[in-house]
Amino acid sequence: YPRSESPQVTPVALFTVRVRSRPDGVVQDAAVEHDARVERVRLAYEAVHAPLWRAVLAYSGSADVADEAVAEAFAQLLRRGDGVDDPAAWAWRSAFRIAAGELKRRGGTPLGGAVPDIGVSVPEPAFDLIAALQHLTEQQRACVVLCDLAGHRAPDAARLLGTTAATVRVQRMRARRRLRELLEDRDA
Repeated sequence: YPRSESPQVTPVALFTVRVRSRPDGVVQDAAVEHDARVERVRLAYEAVHAPLWRAVLAYSGSADVADEAVAEAFAQLLRRGDGVDDPAAWAWRSAFRIAAGELKRRGGTPLGGAVPDIGVSVPEPAFDLIAALQHLTEQQRACVVLCDLAGHRAPDAARLLGTTAATVRVQRMRARRRLRELLEDRDA
C-alpha cells in the first residue's frame, strides 16, 4: 500500500482485522462478524472440550496426542468460521481424524504396554481399558469410545465418523467382544 493508504489494524477478540481506511461502519461489520465466529467456537469448546479430550485420550492412549488433536481441531474450527454448520460435531470428527493421523505418523499405538501419565489420579481399571483399546482396529476403537465412553448414540457417532449407523453398531459389537476377551485375560 502507498503510505497514505496503509491498512489500519484493529484487534478484535482473537483476530487482527486489516481493512483499508473506510467509513467506521465497515470496520464495525468486520468486528461483529469475527466476534460472532469466536463466540460460536467458544460455546462449542465449553460444551465439548472435556468429554472430547477424554474420548481422544481413550482412543489414542496418549495425553500428548489428546492435547494436540483437540487443540488443533478447535484452531481449525476457528479458522473455518461460518463454513461449519455444527461446530461441536466438526470438532469431534476433526479431533479423531487428527489423532488417527498422529498415531499413524508415530507408527502405531503410543502405549507400548506402559501406563500413560495424564497428571490426574485415575483408577487402575481405566488404565486397563485404555491399554485394551489399543488392541482394537482404529474404527472399532473410535466407535466404542464415542458410544460407550462419550455417550453418543450410533447415528451421532456415525455422523462424527463419516460412516453409517449400522457400521458403528457392528464395529461397536466387535469391539466390545474383543475388549471382553482382553480384559478377562488380564483378570485371569
